[in-house]
Amino acid sequence: MLSLKVGADMARRSRSYLADSVYTALRQALVEGEFDAGEPLTEQQLSQRFKVSRTPVREALAKLERDHLVRVIPKKGAFVRTASHDDIRELYQIREALEALAIRLATPRIDHEALEGFEARFREIARRAVPPRYTEIRPLGEELHAFLVKQAGNAKLAAHLDQIRGELRSVWTMSMLAPRRVQGLIREHLALITALRRGDGRRAERLMVAHVRRVRDTIFRLLD
Repeated sequence: MLSLKVGADMARRSRSYLADSVYTALRQALVEGEFDAGEPLTEQQLSQRFKVSRTPVREALAKLERDHLVRVIPKKGAFVRTASHDDIRELYQIREALEALAIRLATPRIDHEALEGFEARFREIARRAVPPRYTEIRPLGEELHAFLVKQAGNAKLAAHLDQIRGELRSVWTMSMLAPRRVQGLIREHLALITALRRGDGRRAERLMVAHVRRVRDTIFRLLD
């Protein structure tokens, strides 16, 4: 009886590990825009892709539905969630408030040496003769935002912002394709860094709110 129980426990742990692995990989593919909005995600195709049975795939899809990245319709299957205008508006309202809070908490705790490093990297890109590409700015911008949230020292805040960014990432990436938007992002991030280096938390907070609103407005212009 003991050997059967041990075997069952090992099987459960193995299934849980596979489901977590599929969840992590599929979540990354979704937020990177590998799938189109509304695209079906069949258990059979995902099982073949990740070389697992359907059970861990099904568990991973259930977790992704809780993350609002997938919609599971009974008897029809799972689909990549489509963000509506209302979804985007509401998520950006929340993101605006949380990003501002992160700045407020981070300002008195900021690592100035690390901040100078970010400034140097943005200025190096800005000085190049060849116009920068969004593929360069996106990861650097994400790194800066993650750094500021970490400096805020609030794990719950970081978790909520991470989820919201995941839900918005596909449309946020699209906003970078707007004319002159990449150059605008460089200017906005440099202005934010300057305010933080000076210890001007109020200005930094206003700049962050303006930055989030510009991204939101650009997305709506592209969608309309």
